[in-house]
Amino acid sequence: MRRYCLLAAFWIVLGLFLLRHPARAADATTAVFDGLALVADALARFVSAF
Repeated sequence: MRRYCLLAAFWIVLGLFLLRHPARAADATTAVFDGLALVADALARFVSAF
């Protein structure tokens, strides 16, 4: 039950952040996806080295 409450609170806070600061939320989302792309590229290069 506690997990569901924490999950709901997370999504509520995230939604409120998106509503109140859409430009900052877009910048943060872009940064996260750019970071994930860099990690995926690094992992691909590491795996292809073997």
